Amino acid sequence: MKQILLFLALLLPFCAFAQFAESFSGPEIISENPWTGDIDMFSINEEGQLQFVSPKGKAGDASLFCPLSYSRNMSWELDVMLGFKSSNSNNLRIHVYSDDDIVYYIQAGNNSGKISLYSQEGNRSPKLCISGQSRLEAGRFVTIRLLLENGESWSLYTKETGEEGYSHEGSYTMRYLPYAPKAYINLQFRYVKSRESNFYIDNLSVTEIPDETVPANDSKVDLIDIEQLSPTELQFVFDREVDISTAVCVIDPLGASTSVSYGATKSIVKATFPMPIAEGREYYLYWEELYDGQGVLVDLAMELYFDEEDDNRQEPIEKIEPGDVVFNELLPNPYTGGSEYIELYNRSGRSLSLAGLAIAIRKANGSLSTRYPLSGNIPLLKEEGYLLLTKSMKDVMPFYNLLSPDVVYELSLPVLANTSSTLVLFRVEDEVVIDEVTYSSGWHDASIKDQKGVALERIDPNADTQNATNWTSAASEARYGTPGYQNSQFMIKEENIPSFVEAPVLMADGLYKIRYQLSQPGYNCRAFVFTINGYRVAEIANHELLGTFGQFLWDGKSYDGTYLAPGIYVFFAELYNKQGNVCRYKKVFMVSKR
Repeated sequence: MKQILLFLALLLPFCAFAQFAESFSGPEIISENPWTGDIDMFSINEEGQLQFVSPKGKAGDASLFCPLSYSRNMSWELDVMLGFKSSNSNNLRIHVYSDDDIVYYIQAGNNSGKISLYSQEGNRSPKLCISGQSRLEAGRFVTIRLLLENGESWSLYTKETGEEGYSHEGSYTMRYLPYAPKAYINLQFRYVKSRESNFYIDNLSVTEIPDETVPANDSKVDLIDIEQLSPTELQFVFDREVDISTAVCVIDPLGASTSVSYGATKSIVKATFPMPIAEGREYYLYWEELYDGQGVLVDLAMELYFDEEDDNRQEPIEKIEPGDVVFNELLPNPYTGGSEYIELYNRSGRSLSLAGLAIAIRKANGSLSTRYPLSGNIPLLKEEGYLLLTKSMKDVMPFYNLLSPDVVYELSLPVLANTSSTLVLFRVEDEVVIDEVTYSSGWHDASIKDQKGVALERIDPNADTQNATNWTSAASEARYGTPGYQNSQFMIKEENIPSFVEAPVLMADGLYKIRYQLSQPGYNCRAFVFTINGYRVAEIANHELLGTFGQFLWDGKSYDGTYLAPGIYVFFAELYNKQGNVCRYKKVFMVSKR
């Protein structure tokens, strides 16, 4: 399949003036800007880069802060390199916006090496706003650019060393951000105990973009992919339906398209041109009179060229094969007033169109009951992407954190039995089974006494679907469900993941955070606070089912509802599972004055 490089510089014309710039030329970290925080843990290396080396045998985080001012239109840009394989606990966070209500941050690194944008309100779980690609590789720099437009729209871009243009990771529109004239940028380096981690940052800049130079967001439609079907035909895949009734695609210097037609769905568009598109040559492409479903003009223009690595253009969308897409999370027994849901996960290593797939219940005699086809309006399911299917999104939202409503689709589905049933995902044309699971309420963790509202989560997406030990209950701290994003019990079983529970750390909002990571799912936890003399004064967790990683939040109050007096205390956590394994953690920590 032909790969097309999109040179987004043409899409981002602005005159920016520097508000904050840091080259880390040294000799000291504070030589150019008034950084504060854990300065003694950082250094400027011989290459003129900020370097952080995590302390051996310890887990935690280290931060640097620098003041700046906000505006409605801004750009953040920096070069990042990790000298290790990132994980959900071993990564870098760049906090770009913070007020009393909400924080926005870029996270460089997770179990998949992705660069993504998150938000977090108060003590709630972080919300995934933009899920980026797996761009981070140990020992390679990646340039990250984040744009804020009109105080409400984020756009994330990345560029690897050697690439000429940025790749668009995604966009996200939120409520209008309040004006915060006094602010800071926060670089947070999160490390684990099991290894020494090297982080590198260079060429950090924050710029303000004048209001008049930021183009209006005329369209919410995103272009997902372009494929060359023949020397004279291109296929465009959008994230939603578009109106092509008057549309024309122009490639300079080839000319305007001679025909424009839909593909398998109205989100897939084919355009034919009067002359062949040559390999290895640069072109300028733009659309005219292309509209979204609400009649809003889609503003799309780009430079592109085709490489010469692959001439296989016959298949515009690859056929889904068994095991490409799997059942990843099931909620057969929802809360009263809630809605059942089914979550799918793409483990194929490529983006897939789900058109032509259906879901059904397998009867006792082996035949399939009523077929429920997946809607043709569902866009491509990205590599390592999630898709949540439900009859009613509004009946899911009150009970769980929906980090990305864009991956939730309402459609008719089979009724899921509370105790057990067999779900089948298959191709409609030939009934080839893509994935099949016979789930059971017996797969829930033994500590779950009331299964209503508790989802069954797949642990390892690469392990066998029908393996009962590869499923368990969603963690209590995740509100017993993770619809549309990575499971709370997620774990690649071949990986050697260390276990740890950290001491409570006071955050800016006055809550204490206790981070943890476990080598396997299925642990329950009791956690308390003791005085130095051994008196138990507060309870943090009471036999709660944990995920494989996460955090506790504690308000600093004792059993009687009053805040603990400042001083030194002991945090104690006991973790146990049904196999009889018990882990105990004891940490001394400080309660600060309020």
